[in-house]
Amino acid sequence: MTPRDVELELAAHLEAAGLGLSTTTNPPTLYPGPFPTSAPPRFVCVRHTGGEGGLYLGTGRGVLSADVQVVVRGPRASYTATRELAVRCWTALHLARVPGYVDVRCEGAGPYYMGPDGEGGPRFVFNLAARYSA
Repeated sequence: MTPRDVELELAAHLEAAGLGLSTTTNPPTLYPGPFPTSAPPRFVCVRHTGGEGGLYLGTGRGVLSADVQVVVRGPRASYTATRELAVRCWTALHLARVPGYVDVRCEGAGPYYMGPDGEGGPRFVFNLAARYSA
């Protein structure tokens, strides 16, 4: 088995979670992978940041653990609304049953504030590990 496209698959899970996010609107509000500088003020980005491999104990089967970061950005003066969207994304992914994955676990106790971006929009981020058998 080859590594999975965790960015695309977890973004699809978020898109199906009823959060009002879409990869197909113009402009998109959900980006699997890097987002362009032309991204709208409110969006979510799902990006693969590394990971590791190992073996299931006693099975001889491999398991890959992809590290993923989710960034949520909102328009200027929308701290609370942006935080709420980030929490909804965290909730949709933490311990989610995503087809093809052994487990998906968010790290920490929820999203944390990164500060404003260059245009003054609030940004929240959280990390997760998505494990699947190889």
